[in-house]
Amino acid sequence: MVLGSLKPKLKLGGFTSFIKSNEMIAVASAVLITPVVMASVTSLLSRVPFLRDNFAIGMIVASLVIFIISSMVGGVIRSILLGISAGVLLVGIQSTSIAQNLLGRLEGAVP
Repeated sequence: MVLGSLKPKLKLGGFTSFIKSNEMIAVASAVLITPVVMASVTSLLSRVPFLRDNFAIGMIVASLVIFIISSMVGGVIRSILLGISAGVLLVGIQSTSIAQNLLGRLEGAVP
């Protein structure tokens, strides 16, 4: 009888409210919309000479700009922009670690 009370009670209404939550919208936009936005961000960064040479810095700056814009709006749009901002920031951080790893290998190769 005690084990029967531990059985989870899953309701369809709870699942749909979970899917429609702002957190899930942010995660879904980070996964689905960020790759589409990345093409626009990359082409924009390639037009600015300093940011073209420093891609990681450009991505981090673009992420901060998107984050600032998201703070000015509300609702679902804010969740979508926060997800996109997080995705762009992750790409910037990842490209920085790849560059540092490559530079570390090159420094080790030079006698």
